[in-house]
Amino acid sequence: MKILYMTPSTYNSGGTEHILSMKVNYLVRKAAYEVVIVTTDQKNRENFFEFDESVRHYDIGLNYEDDFQKNLIAKAVSHYYKNHVYKKRLMAIVQKERPDICVSLFGKEIDFLYKMKLPCKTVAELHFNKMFRYDFLMSHHQGWIWKQIGLHEVKRMVKETKSLDRLVVLTKEDLEQWKNTNDNVFQIYNPLPYEGNKVAELGNKSLISVGRLCQQKNYSSLIRAWRSVYQRHPDWHMNIWGDGEMHDQLQQEIVQYGLENVFHLCGRTENIKEKYLESSAYVMSSRYEGFPMVLLEAASFGLPMISYSCYCGPKDIIKDGENGFLVKQDDEQGLADTICRVIEDTVLRRTLGHQAKQFSRCFLQENILSLWPNFFRELC
Repeated sequence: MKILYMTPSTYNSGGTEHILSMKVNYLVRKAAYEVVIVTTDQKNRENFFEFDESVRHYDIGLNYEDDFQKNLIAKAVSHYYKNHVYKKRLMAIVQKERPDICVSLFGKEIDFLYKMKLPCKTVAELHFNKMFRYDFLMSHHQGWIWKQIGLHEVKRMVKETKSLDRLVVLTKEDLEQWKNTNDNVFQIYNPLPYEGNKVAELGNKSLISVGRLCQQKNYSSLIRAWRSVYQRHPDWHMNIWGDGEMHDQLQQEIVQYGLENVFHLCGRTENIKEKYLESSAYVMSSRYEGFPMVLLEAASFGLPMISYSCYCGPKDIIKDGENGFLVKQDDEQGLADTICRVIEDTVLRRTLGHQAKQFSRCFLQENILSLWPNFFRELC
């Protein structure tokens, strides 16, 4: 069987690229599939993750990312032209390669894939949630007009996916939402990128969070919650690993609340595994997620998990009171109280961490990646 994947690029170090590399290598090496990858924005850059040498890679070279800084009209004109070119070149590649299935990872091809009459099955993999376009707009803008734009974007995504042969989503929570509009939806979790061979001792007075410093991750809320934690446990530290456009604003807030000695924006690290092992719990304050791999990674190192119960993802990973705790969205006092509870009860912390480690094994690569050949065979 031959699968053709469409994605913007494979040079980034992001979760989508990592999962794609694992999936492709499994299909080639374990299931004896042929795989072709089509990108639009590679610009001759090397793959960040390893792909099997048998994988053929076509870069169409349209470079949509170059249009981000253009004004609205120029961006619209360029987008229309590039989509027209993309459609023609994609059809030529399909006719040459003759894949059994074409899979979109929600690059620009999602705009027109449902309109094309391809001689193969069509699948879209959504690595976010159904409302992510709406959530993104509402995290950056306020007002009725932006809300309507966001809702229109959700309706457009339904239109783009409804007539495809399959839409694959990441969580059971998101699956239920999609069932309200689509009858082609299917759910498969992402696998753990790696299994922690060691587990954290949970004795260090530090907690960890990993993510981009952006509106989605809602770290301002975590900073405000930490004020209450600091009053009760001034010797405990909160470490955030990651960088992003909100670094300076968040640092100002940390200083404003007098937390600069205990709340740290640590930047990027090449050794995040060690940072998990040095921590005693994981905290997530996101406004929205797709399927937060950082929670799984933390669980694989035996860390208790504390998270806002945002839509969606945390509810599929955290079993409240068993391997961590879910806190009502933006309940900052509730978040602080839950963090303090985990800090103060060593037995509870270790019990949660043990259960988190056990739960993470459900997501080992051999358990998840083996689902894809079955999915593709049934589809064909």
